[in-house]
Amino acid sequence: MSRPRVLCVSGDRATRASVTLALTDAPVNVVIAQRAAEAVDRLERGSIDAVVVDASTIPNVPRVVDAVESEAPSTPTFVHWGDGESDASVAVLGEVVARTDESDQPDRLAETITERVGADSRTAPDDLERDDLDSETGDDIASLPDDIAAIVSAVRRRLVDVTSPVAVERVLREEFTATDRYAFAWVGEYDQGEGEIVPWLTDPDSMAWPMQRTFGLGDGDQPLLERAIRTDEFQSHQRIADRRSAVPFGEHAVDRGVRAVAVAPLASGDERYGVFVVYALETLSEAERTGVQMVAETASHVLETIAIRGRLEQQERALQRYERLVETAGDGMYVFDEQGHFMTVNDALTEMTGYSREGLLGEHASIVFDEGDVEAGEGTIRSLLSTGAGTDTVELTLETKAGERIPCEAQIAVLVRDGEFVGSVGVVRDITERKRSERKLREQNERLDAFARIVSHDLRNPLGVAQGYLDLLEETESLEYADNVHDGLDRMEAIIEDVLAIARDGEWATDPEPVDLESVATDAWEYVSTADATLSIGETTTVEADRSRLLRLLENLFRNSIAHGGEAVTIRIGILEADDGSDRRGFFVEDDGTGLPDEIRDELFDPSVSTSSEGLGIGLWVVREVATGHGWSVTATESVDDGARFEFAFDECD
Repeated sequence: MSRPRVLCVSGDRATRASVTLALTDAPVNVVIAQRAAEAVDRLERGSIDAVVVDASTIPNVPRVVDAVESEAPSTPTFVHWGDGESDASVAVLGEVVARTDESDQPDRLAETITERVGADSRTAPDDLERDDLDSETGDDIASLPDDIAAIVSAVRRRLVDVTSPVAVERVLREEFTATDRYAFAWVGEYDQGEGEIVPWLTDPDSMAWPMQRTFGLGDGDQPLLERAIRTDEFQSHQRIADRRSAVPFGEHAVDRGVRAVAVAPLASGDERYGVFVVYALETLSEAERTGVQMVAETASHVLETIAIRGRLEQQERALQRYERLVETAGDGMYVFDEQGHFMTVNDALTEMTGYSREGLLGEHASIVFDEGDVEAGEGTIRSLLSTGAGTDTVELTLETKAGERIPCEAQIAVLVRDGEFVGSVGVVRDITERKRSERKLREQNERLDAFARIVSHDLRNPLGVAQGYLDLLEETESLEYADNVHDGLDRMEAIIEDVLAIARDGEWATDPEPVDLESVATDAWEYVSTADATLSIGETTTVEADRSRLLRLLENLFRNSIAHGGEAVTIRIGILEADDGSDRRGFFVEDDGTGLPDEIRDELFDPSVSTSSEGLGIGLWVVREVATGHGWSVTATESVDDGARFEFAFDECD
């Protein structure tokens, strides 16, 4: 069963010492409070069995008495008026206890307290509280003197619910300075980056010590602090007057009657939080040294818990901010584990894919990305890990739940913890519009790049025809060839106008009208150097077309057949019948030449492809553009004579 606790409330050291001395032989423990506020705090924090108030130094005695009546109504309160008053007396709950000799006042007070507070007056709950503390801390605290054990127990009890380093400092300082054994105590934080100890100033107004300074480590000026931090072991010095410069605040401590100092490291594992420094008015006993170490160990565990809790809270706040960012982001966002399984997805990604959140979480990336894209993503992750880069971007195609394929751009960052890859984070953006714009721009660039070649290519034949007739005119001086020269020049002018119009608006069919296919084919044949080639027109028809553009299409087909099929090639034009044989669905142009080269069949309409030095590939590109502009599809295949055949189907263009 633990001893009763007597709270001595006095601002005078001599009074506190005399009361403590008078109660030395009494079966009680004395707890000190220097101000009324400290006394009230003591009463609120723990059980007190009796209170002695020094009215000569505590102006607000009623506050203390009211606190006793509020927190522990049955606790006896002794109001002590000091030795200097002629009517000095002791009041016990308002009753005056007279005395005859001033010199025996402390003894009389001790006798009165002892009568009122016996060793067996502690209640069962208080006994259990102390017993529980002893059982939790083991035999080490039980072996300490009661006054030292009381400090250790009080520190441990108060630190149970502490959540900040500031509170740790306050508890340690208050518990040690509450007795007359110690002049002061403080906690210093270890700043590893700066290599110094920084005292905490949680209550500077109550401190009479010059705490606003730091102590540098490593230069040998503070051996106690340096050894405590370096070795993680308790340090002390029993006669600081001999080496005051080696003790933090040594000069001030000696001036205030300090004889010994203890420095206990505050550390846990590899973490160094700082030091706990205690200044004693007398030489430190072994029990006191043990008590300081035990308190420091308790504080270290509490600081470790606070640090861990702080890191967890910081991570939680960061996670919450990240989750809010993820949820409010307009782009799809995800977190993969190290195996590529969805761990987190936001609403934007579920909307993009068509899957629910539950449908994606735990699934592999292959649920929305094909094998090639998954491998590309893994390659990007490997590159980031090897180079240490922050992020990288990869283009891939996302397949929705409905089977739609969406071109996307994913910005990927890796997650690394303790040097190990634990996953990746990605931001997925739909780039359908960008791809469409890029494709349109690419097509426009291809078209513009081809115009120069178109001009030189398409103008060559009418120019050659006009020059030929002009030579005949000069030779024969017959004006009958002038009309032919004029027609060639008109054709060249029409081609130039077409090219300029297409360059401006990009349209290959601006003025469709009913056009007789045979008539247009005949005119086109006239503008081509046909040599010994033959044109055969089967059943003809009327088509809705821009006559000038259709003329260009046929000219290019005729020139292509002659260039690749030979000068004696036969070219035939006919009508494509519908599958049921009822309605006409298009027309064809074929020859009996050498056919289409296998090596360029898939790229036949690419403007950069040509099978001759004259660049005839541009002609077939013009053929495709004219057909597409009219809404026709064009297909290149073989004719029945193993030559080239081009089929134009109406209303079937992609």
